[in-house]
Amino acid sequence: MGKTIKEMAHLKYIFIIFLISCSNVNQKGKTENQCTKSIKFTNLIKEVIDMPNLQQYYNVQTSIKQERLVILKDYQFKDSIEIMKFGLPVDFLTENEIASKNIKAFIEFKEIQMEGDSANVYFRYDIQGIGCKAKYFLIDCNWKLDTVHLWEN
Repeated sequence: MGKTIKEMAHLKYIFIIFLISCSNVNQKGKTENQCTKSIKFTNLIKEVIDMPNLQQYYNVQTSIKQERLVILKDYQFKDSIEIMKFGLPVDFLTENEIASKNIKAFIEFKEIQMEGDSANVYFRYDIQGIGCKAKYFLIDCNWKLDTVHLWEN
């Protein structure tokens, strides 16, 4: 037991640093494993509808008394997606459902391409006469806007 108190304290600090480094590696690996294609897709759609440049165009929702944001559900939306906008769930409806419910304001995604850590999106919000093309990059399973081109027709 010839260890001094100073040596024991030094070993204690090394052990603590070792535990911290092990926990960081485990958390990083856990995050990467949990970032499935489905989660990436959901996070991308959420990031798109929350795009700062787009927010001013949602005011039409109030004027036509449509509380929920509607997205046209087509072949790109295989699984159900649960996201919120305006404190309410976003409705993903088919073209027939939109027509039968006489919905005027909806986002139509024309293109969604995800490859690795990048994504390209093209969508229309025709009630406001706008189109948008945007590029995103992925960091820790969250999409960040890279470039955006928003136009009004």
